[in-house]
Amino acid sequence: MLDWRKDFPPGPARMEYKDAKDVVTEVDTRSEEIIVNHIRQHFPDHHILAEERGEEAGAADSPYTWVIDPLDGTANYAADLATSCVSIALAKEDEVIMGVVYNPFRDEMFVAEKGRGTLLNDRPIRVFPTEKLEKALVCFDLGYNEEKAVEQLRQAMFFRPRVRSMRILGSGVLGLVNVAVGRFDLFYHQALKPWDLAAALVILQEAGAVVTQNDGQPANYLKPSVIAASPLVYREFMEALDIYHKTK
Repeated sequence: MLDWRKDFPPGPARMEYKDAKDVVTEVDTRSEEIIVNHIRQHFPDHHILAEERGEEAGAADSPYTWVIDPLDGTANYAADLATSCVSIALAKEDEVIMGVVYNPFRDEMFVAEKGRGTLLNDRPIRVFPTEKLEKALVCFDLGYNEEKAVEQLRQAMFFRPRVRSMRILGSGVLGLVNVAVGRFDLFYHQALKPWDLAAALVILQEAGAVVTQNDGQPANYLKPSVIAASPLVYREFMEALDIYHKTK
């Protein structure tokens, strides 16, 4: 992993706009360059899908793709808010088989490999067995799709009296992996990018979370929506979500 203390010191960062609201900093591009160069050195045939540079093809017959978010929570980092992370995943065809998320501000490394469980700083972790939605601490985020962000806020207003409390971190990746370690009981989002979801997906699955799309279909890192929760909270949330859609 990157030596964040050496290469990326904390403090407000200079940022540029990729579009009307989404931003990028020098840290995003430098972090991505370091990661991609390392992968190219060791796995030259693999494909790469990275947030800043997009797709880079490897060998035509390779089933492997590295999915990289070099700095999730860029706006937080640029504002000197300590809620950002690095996310790296390896997918075989359309299935994520390995994921790593590093939070440099807490020095926390989440690691999962398909079929081998999830570790946080080398210790096994599982979702917290919260049994009732009304006891759940729920996290959600908005993203940059205005229509879906408005719908997300409408849903938050519906769910607020039905849960213990709600949070927005400004980092979808951290919102997701904090379900895996039991800090949140549920995370949901309607407009994630592949690099936001890929590593967190296998981390959650291997930690015992239920992870689906908003319609209940199995989650896929190439699809934008996700609901991730402990099993009993997930069931109640989906029942309530059905009521929400019927009463809109």
